[in-house]
Amino acid sequence: MSVSIDVVVLGSSPTGLYAVREASRAGLRVGVLDTAPGCAFSSRFVSIRHVLGTDGLVDWLRANARDGRRPLLIPTSDQWIERVMLAAPHIAEHAQFFSAYTGLAESLLDKQRFNALCHQHGVDTPGVWQADGRESLRALGDAIPFPCILKPALIHRARHYLQGKKVLLARTRGEFFSHVDAMPEELGGWLVQEIIPGAESEITLFGGYIARDGEPRQVFTGRKLRQYPSGFGSASLVTSQPCRETLDLTLRFLDRIGFHGICGAEYKRDPRDGRLKMIEINPRPTLWFQITHDAGCRIIEAALRDMTDQPVLNESEPSQDVLWRYLFKDVASSGFYRRTRNFIFPSPDISSAGAAGKRSWPVFQARDPVPALVEPFGFVRKALERWA
Repeated sequence: MSVSIDVVVLGSSPTGLYAVREASRAGLRVGVLDTAPGCAFSSRFVSIRHVLGTDGLVDWLRANARDGRRPLLIPTSDQWIERVMLAAPHIAEHAQFFSAYTGLAESLLDKQRFNALCHQHGVDTPGVWQADGRESLRALGDAIPFPCILKPALIHRARHYLQGKKVLLARTRGEFFSHVDAMPEELGGWLVQEIIPGAESEITLFGGYIARDGEPRQVFTGRKLRQYPSGFGSASLVTSQPCRETLDLTLRFLDRIGFHGICGAEYKRDPRDGRLKMIEINPRPTLWFQITHDAGCRIIEAALRDMTDQPVLNESEPSQDVLWRYLFKDVASSGFYRRTRNFIFPSPDISSAGAAGKRSWPVFQARDPVPALVEPFGFVRKALERWA
């Protein structure tokens, strides 16, 4: 490093861009590493940017160490979390990271282990059946309810096969077997999960930081109004909204498992019994985290202060009138619901979006405009990679 860096963001997607901007606004110097240049590389707030494979992380940190300083690593994708976990003893000589990355994060990333962890601690989840591979999946065909979804146990290892999807939807037994017959055996374990009925606007969200002493810092709750791909994707429209039940369920679970770090959690209310059921916890910032900043939370800054023994940030209630929208994806999601009839879910209820007093965007920002200009090229690159 030609300059000392306080934070190294691992990943240059819009999630990484959020981390860059929040860290920079707190007066921190930021570097970004990724396997390919994403929109965060173009931010004016980045001091160092570098393209390298995940297996080059330790060597890069060693070569760029300055004055004995150990910057805080913020992974923003599952592949970078996996690399930090694998190389944690060597990385610790040159950088700081959250204790979740010494092992616990592996149980949160692996869908099979995550589901077992939820049951161990009394957390409601959708019904799940586990399978070690293709033949085990076929054996489940006569036992599971339809419709259902299929999830790879380690989703980041199956991204190329899924081609932008997060899950495979099986409306019928025949469709289920078609998916099973087409999937490569080397993808490993899978989960079959029951579908919780109701619109995707019934999904609630949590984001925040759990400090080294176990105290929650800068916590946020909201509601996902639409997602892309529709039904089973990442957020495209989110509103800030207090939900005490989401907050309490998440904090209780994180306390029981001894989690330390940044995370985002997702739930859906099941109309059959009225209970919130946990869909996932990501042990990192997630795509929609820019809304936490625009609602008044400072999750990255809280993490760095905690890791460097600085005074704790003042806590305040997040704003309740912020609307976050990933424009390109949300236009596609909105169009899907206008065009599609008899989809497995009803159209989402986005009435709360009309009450928004403040807008939040994952990429566009007037004082940092270039990432929004280069972002469309990223969509083109990903499309070409999927077609290759």
